[in-house]
Amino acid sequence: MTDEISETPPPLPPSERKAGVWAWPLILLSVFFIGWSVNLFSPPNSGEGDRPPETDPADLALLKIQSQVVIAAGAVSPSDAKQTIEELKELGGGDRTYASIALLESFIAAGGADPAATAEEISEDAPEELRQMVSKAISEGISETERVALKSYVGWFADLAPAAGLEAAPETEAIRMKAMLVLLLAGGAFLVALCSVVVGAILLFLKLRTHRESGGVCVFSRELGPRGVMLECFALYLGIMAMGEVLGVIALRVGGKWSDLMSIPVVTYLIFGSAVIVPFLWTAFRGIRGKDFRRSLGFHTGQGFFREVAAGVAGYAGVIAIASVGVFLTLMLTMIVGVVDTLQADPGMAAGGGGAPPGPTPHPIVGWIYSGGWKQRMLCLLLAAGFAPFFEEIFFRGALQRYLRGHLGFIGSALIGGVIFAALHPQGWMGIPALAAMGIGFSLLREWRDSLIAPMVAHAINNGALVTILCLAL
Repeated sequence: MTDEISETPPPLPPSERKAGVWAWPLILLSVFFIGWSVNLFSPPNSGEGDRPPETDPADLALLKIQSQVVIAAGAVSPSDAKQTIEELKELGGGDRTYASIALLESFIAAGGADPAATAEEISEDAPEELRQMVSKAISEGISETERVALKSYVGWFADLAPAAGLEAAPETEAIRMKAMLVLLLAGGAFLVALCSVVVGAILLFLKLRTHRESGGVCVFSRELGPRGVMLECFALYLGIMAMGEVLGVIALRVGGKWSDLMSIPVVTYLIFGSAVIVPFLWTAFRGIRGKDFRRSLGFHTGQGFFREVAAGVAGYAGVIAIASVGVFLTLMLTMIVGVVDTLQADPGMAAGGGGAPPGPTPHPIVGWIYSGGWKQRMLCLLLAAGFAPFFEEIFFRGALQRYLRGHLGFIGSALIGGVIFAALHPQGWMGIPALAAMGIGFSLLREWRDSLIAPMVAHAINNGALVTILCLAL
């Protein structure tokens, strides 16, 4: 980033503040293609008849975390563990989900549990090897060679299967110890989040009161330009990312060499690099001085690099407080959708537990962490806590917020930016309230500090903490 602010560039004339008429249409189309078109144009992945789609690795990852909590709780109260397992079965899922839950039941051996009945939920469309190995694991136990083969279908859940002769699984003690650690980790993370919400709410209240009394808290100036080119940069960024998304979906549909081509890392890097570089080159084409552009973008050290970093660390508590409101709205929306689905569901399907449970879709990175080794997990941490905060803050809280604040107040610009930010994430429409609230929190940090360092740091802390917890739990 550039050095500390030494001067403020003069506001640009109105003629230089307007964005091209193509910017907003490109943004809206890009939001559709990135956030919503995949489900429309991707190859179908649904089950036969009333069967739900095959289990996604991210769903298995979440099921693993839930299962470890069940294992830890089962050591204290087997009846509660059995009830929780029944609730997991009622949520439904693909064949790998039913196979995983059956293996979990055989591992816990809670009173009244019937893993054989759960295994019968595996459809005939599932691989024959999977059905046979799960049935054998429950009734006879499996060899270590068979355990390795079973892992190719259900991953970690194969470690829960009894050994030959129904002897305890070889890793039983390690599994139970890890389950207790996960339970403690989940409890500790909840307490930290709760304390952060309280502290953040207090800090927000104090800052708001100071702002009302003196008006000297926020240093962001809505009068600085350039503005129009900021929206154009944001539109170009989203447009190139959307183009890459569309090309990937088309290649997946066509298959063959086109699918292989899009899977090459160099192609991905080329698309992402273009999405970052082209918008910056566009500013030179539009005749904007680099110094003015960086200052307007917030790409500077503000009141000093380390002071801005400290502001990001402290401000993250405020982000969590704001995000808690969005999380609550997402939970309420999930409950409402669940009630509506239950009322409209066919009684026969409801009894069988068919269909996916309502709620936000897990982020694909959860499945990558579950399926990958330590190298893949380190890459996920780098992407989530490094690249994503850096580039997303440049374009969302940098370019987009600069343009919106030239036309709207903070609340209006933060809401619009937050909703666009949330809609571009893969968690689905029910995740929008929580993600949008997070985006509003980052926007508030930009408003407070003007420099992008604080929102980048807060964003990195959030993503880094979540990925670290997932790596430890999975």
